[in-house]
Amino acid sequence: MIQAITSTWRGRVSAQLASPYREPILMGILALMIGAIGGIGAIVFRDLINVFYGIFHAGGIKASPLRIVIPAVGLTLVGFITHYFAKEVKGHGVPQILESLALRGGKIRPRVAFFGILAPALTIGAGGSVGREGPIALIGGAFGSILGQALRLSDKYTSLLLACGSAAGIAATFNAPIAGGFFGLEVILGSYSMGAIMPIFLSAVTGATVFDAIMGSQPPLQTAPFHVMHPIALLFMIVLGGIAGFIGLAYSRGLTWVEDVFHNWTVPFWVKSTLGGLAVGALGLLFPQVLGVGYAGIHAALSGQLAIGLLLVLFLSKYIATLTTVGSGGSGGVFAPSLFLGSMVGGAFGEGLQKIVPGLIPHPQIYAIAGMGAIFAAAAQAPFVAITILLEVTGDYQLTPVVMAACVTAYVVHGVLSRDSMYTVKLARRGIRILSGNEVRPTERIRVSTAMEPLEASIELSDSVEKAFHVLTLSRDHETVVIDAQGRLAGVLSLADLREKLDQGELTAPIADLLSASTPTVRPDQNLEDALRLFSLHDTDLLPVVDTTRQTVVGVLTQRDVVRSYNASTLHSTTLNARVRQVQREMHEPGQFTSVRLTPQSEAAGKTLADLRLQRGAVLVSIERGGEVVAPNGQTRLEVGDEVLLFILPVSITEQVLRVFRG
Repeated sequence: MIQAITSTWRGRVSAQLASPYREPILMGILALMIGAIGGIGAIVFRDLINVFYGIFHAGGIKASPLRIVIPAVGLTLVGFITHYFAKEVKGHGVPQILESLALRGGKIRPRVAFFGILAPALTIGAGGSVGREGPIALIGGAFGSILGQALRLSDKYTSLLLACGSAAGIAATFNAPIAGGFFGLEVILGSYSMGAIMPIFLSAVTGATVFDAIMGSQPPLQTAPFHVMHPIALLFMIVLGGIAGFIGLAYSRGLTWVEDVFHNWTVPFWVKSTLGGLAVGALGLLFPQVLGVGYAGIHAALSGQLAIGLLLVLFLSKYIATLTTVGSGGSGGVFAPSLFLGSMVGGAFGEGLQKIVPGLIPHPQIYAIAGMGAIFAAAAQAPFVAITILLEVTGDYQLTPVVMAACVTAYVVHGVLSRDSMYTVKLARRGIRILSGNEVRPTERIRVSTAMEPLEASIELSDSVEKAFHVLTLSRDHETVVIDAQGRLAGVLSLADLREKLDQGELTAPIADLLSASTPTVRPDQNLEDALRLFSLHDTDLLPVVDTTRQTVVGVLTQRDVVRSYNASTLHSTTLNARVRQVQREMHEPGQFTSVRLTPQSEAAGKTLADLRLQRGAVLVSIERGGEVVAPNGQTRLEVGDEVLLFILPVSITEQVLRVFRG
């Protein structure tokens, strides 16, 4: 009976979505449901953190030196959860959401909704230096995904419901419906499509309303109003934004670096968690402000209670504590720590300016507020979210101009130095390039070295027009590079360049006079996206590939090579996607993606994929080798050090498959 009712409901939902008139109504209803669940989830999550905090700090241990072991206990418990039950809740939440959008059509396992509340609550309750926003985004997103899967909606609608859940969770936990909506659009989906705006903002408003109705409405970081500002403050904010851009880059890169260090450390997971927790506990013993979410420390910075020296020490301590908590296996968000870091840097910047030009800086705390948003705008590459969430959590909209100046500057500085945010950098290193939601651009993943052709036909600088003519008539493109006696690039020559000399019968004339003063080149380590820009800017069909170390020409790249490599990559992706979907249909399970690094003891090292004969249900997605992503085929030979991304289904064979690669 239940199955019949469920089947009927699914059929009705599908029929409603097929109608262009009823689709917005149905998505609105589902968005309201998910928003309410997200608001309740944020309440349960906050209460659970308080419960665990009370348990861990019972009996006066908070005032005892023994409190150094509390983070270690919490992180070790979280390590067992992520190792044995739900590895998706390890880390800071948002990358797992983006990975599910890119690889699984927005599908998240139902158990993530439960363990996504439990693991981060344990981490934060024990004093781990993380925030609430990443987990609540994952929790809300998991509920949205579960609803989409229960109704058997397409990947498009399941992904949209996932974004709705994440937006609702963020809006509720920060009492910031506008920022929550922008978070769902800018960070999760990566686009502002008209079809997504209504349901995502509806979920965000509903989540915040449900939370306010039960817990009360109060900005989490309400500050005293600052209305007196000197016009020159805008220039100082731009300088602060530039500093925050570099710090944001150090933050996002640091998170990935520490995770790699712990991942490559060949000791049991519980050893990593325990030692990481002890390190965090030791920092907390010296500076208790860095433990947990850190709102008390932020309030102190915003109220001007901390001296410059202490602000900078707390900044460094929080940076180390957050990286250690996340890297050693903790579960929690990285947004709140970025607010803490920003408040300390901005506060120190403002206090320093007041000492130098006291008449221009009546309220140095304003720089602490702007710094909070600027570091997040840079590290997350999400300026709209940073601006709106900061204004909503402080409740002071008079700060809009200066906050915008700092956040946008920081965003641009980080964007110039790196296109990957703290949420996407780890995925990009695995070959998953997030551009807008679930899009992946193949030309950014393909290196010039894998697409170029070797330098077979070239012309030397001392050759005559006649010899150059013979070489070019035999070449496929009637165009090639000219090199000097040392093999260095002298220019590019085509048949069209020889026409005038040939018409005048000057066959013995040197070709040196025919070469242009500057020739665009490309390096082997650049990607095809860079090469495409050069093709367009210089209106050329051929680019010499130059080894900048030896200053020699190692090959040529043509537009035909780019198209060929693009088509090969697209074909691989399409074929791979078809294989994954086929296995999912046959097994009636979603499966999972997992990565493993090949060691010298690995059975797979030195073998081709054809030789491995992986069992059905195991699909090798990509290989990261020396910073490059390789699209595998049957003749691809695996090497020690390769980071292999696998799709495995059913999940029960995961250890059996991984044993082949781990050794």
